[in-house]
Amino acid sequence: MDSEDHRASNPFTALEGYEVIDASGASVGRVEDTVYDAVSNVLKYFVVAGRPIPADNVDVDTEAEKITVPHERSTIETAPEMQDLSGAFDDAVREHFGETDRVSPD
Repeated sequence: MDSEDHRASNPFTALEGYEVIDASGASVGRVEDTVYDAVSNVLKYFVVAGRPIPADNVDVDTEAEKITVPHERSTIETAPEMQDLSGAFDDAVREHFGETDRVSPD
């Protein structure tokens, strides 16, 4: 899919540039990209420093332009680097962030 087409269909691009706050309250960077699954109409990931962070269970403060995530900086910094989406990649990211109940069986 062409990058422009992808961005045009992504309603979450407005979150790009928001500051991301980890579970301890420390800033871990800014949202570089958002990964949106148009088929299921779900925001899958925020990308910070080239690393995907699951968009589940986050708190978005649009007024302050901040997103608080339930993960520590060390977990974010050691996440798999962003790559083309696949079931295996999604499983690896979910497992890294301790969301193994969402990992699909082999």
